[in-house]
Amino acid sequence: MAAWSATCILIVLSTSNPVYKGLVLVAALLAVGAAAGLRKMRPLVFGVTLLAAFATLLNFVSAHLGSSVLFSLPSEVPALGGPYTLEALVFGAVGGLTIAAVIVAASPFSLALGSHDVIDSLPTVLSRTGAAIAASVNLVPVVAATFVQVSEAQRLRGWRPRGPRSWAEIVVPVVLTSVEGSLQLAESMEARAYGTGPRTVAGSLHMTRGDWMVVGASSLAGAAFIAARVAGWAPDWYPYPTLSFPTVDPRSLLSCLLLLVPVTAWRSRG
Repeated sequence: MAAWSATCILIVLSTSNPVYKGLVLVAALLAVGAAAGLRKMRPLVFGVTLLAAFATLLNFVSAHLGSSVLFSLPSEVPALGGPYTLEALVFGAVGGLTIAAVIVAASPFSLALGSHDVIDSLPTVLSRTGAAIAASVNLVPVVAATFVQVSEAQRLRGWRPRGPRSWAEIVVPVVLTSVEGSLQLAESMEARAYGTGPRTVAGSLHMTRGDWMVVGASSLAGAAFIAARVAGWAPDWYPYPTLSFPTVDPRSLLSCLLLLVPVTAWRSRG
């Protein structure tokens, strides 16, 4: 999974072409859905949609560039005055697409793998780093689950949202529960003598044929896409000053399609 996630992020961050970014996002959604299941993906999809929408809106409001003016506000309006262009809206949407693709590509570490799997896959010298990474990766789904539990409990007690101030009745218990969970994790690690000796594992992980297939396809996809970038076959795309359709290279397109290999490999493994 690490090789596949790294390749997805490499392709997304190495180009400004929205076609390749969109293909990576679609491949990531399908692969993560095959590995973790659609039910676990619902909070992820909701979160990345909000982030992408915020990035789109932020660029649309702040970047008053481009020739295709949709509407204008008086320049006397602080921070908001000026022309609002189609180019700024599209460029903001591409930025949101980048954020969504990167987050979804990294999500298998928290949705499809246990924290112990992340630690066991690292070398012994990185065991402490692995523990910190595993705890960090596990933080978001734990907080999300706590938020759902607290909000449902409060609604059963008659709570209803009445504005921003009323959400303190949800946020405060969630924060306190998260802090309590962190303290319990620290106490559990201390009770198990964490850090007093070399790391031990219950069993070793073995690469399956499907895992090697994913690693090979990911390596080939990353190398082919970077080669296309170096050779100039996959040029950058920029919407300013006038919006235009991005150029699509078939070889780079095929590199992105190789990222769909985990859809079959991870589903058959599960």
